[in-house]
Amino acid sequence: MNTTTTMQERRDLCARRDKEFLALYRPTLVTMIEHGVPHPQIAAAAFTIANGHPHYHVDLDIAYRRVRHLLNAEEKASHNARTYDLVTEVGLAQDSLRRQMWVEITQRVRELVQLGVSVESATEHVLTHCRASRFFITLSTALTKVCTRARKQ
Repeated sequence: MNTTTTMQERRDLCARRDKEFLALYRPTLVTMIEHGVPHPQIAAAAFTIANGHPHYHVDLDIAYRRVRHLLNAEEKASHNARTYDLVTEVGLAQDSLRRQMWVEITQRVRELVQLGVSVESATEHVLTHCRASRFFITLSTALTKVCTRARKQ
């Protein structure tokens, strides 16, 4: 696997995520405005984050390394459950949304691996063909994508 991801590739992934977010956000905003919901931009962004089912916009190489790390950590934890803290060991304790995303991806990869698919192929399949359960961004990040005035409210 190629282990170098350029900054441009990362920007492209973020741009794709933002485009997908906005495509789901706009019709939701129209509905909020039509029904007189207070602070429609904030309400539409929050609804889209919680209810949108986007693709995983994650670099394959980074995902493969993270999934391998999580799978190995889970194996280690199963042998040493009393003294092993999975969340701390894999370095995901700081950001709960990021942790949720990686745990979700790893769970889907694990299901395919148990059926006999390699970790690399399973990771690629999940990133290419599966949808996330939600947008893994905060409301404040979402609002920066839709309007500057909404962030001040």
